[in-house]
Amino acid sequence: MEINVYLTNLAKYNAGRLFGKWIQLPLSDDELQKAFQEVLGNDEEYFLTDYEAPFSIEEYDNLRELNEFSKHLEELSDFDQEKVIFLIEELGYSRSESLKYYEDVIFYENMTIKDVAYDLVDEGVFGDIADSIKCYIDYESIARDLSIDGYHENDKGVFYYV
Repeated sequence: MEINVYLTNLAKYNAGRLFGKWIQLPLSDDELQKAFQEVLGNDEEYFLTDYEAPFSIEEYDNLRELNEFSKHLEELSDFDQEKVIFLIEELGYSRSESLKYYEDVIFYENMTIKDVAYDLVDEGVFGDIADSIKCYIDYESIARDLSIDGYHENDKGVFYYV
């Protein structure tokens, strides 16, 4: 998962000059310190004027904390990274909370809520239903109820936070 931020020198910006550079996270502590030195020089304040990431980044986010989060995120599988992003973007969890609770998310990759409804019926979640009557089940209504009960669908699939 690629996370890029544009690190900007706030003092120079306030003086009417946009000065900064794109950096790709995560960086080692030494690389991050070097990026700060290149952009800030003797100045102390920075802000992030742009970003490319699958989650929101604020102008005044702490770059060291964001870098640490990126390190933890990089250690996860792509599947688990999607769960973390879901918790941040869909449920409003903080980055640290999302790393703590991502294992409580069920992720049905590349599925719709209606697909999940079919799977749940087949798995017997709603009881033992004879195959001969499964064709009469209203899967769209089950899907609607699942969305009311906390199932979230997006372009990656369906997520459910237990």
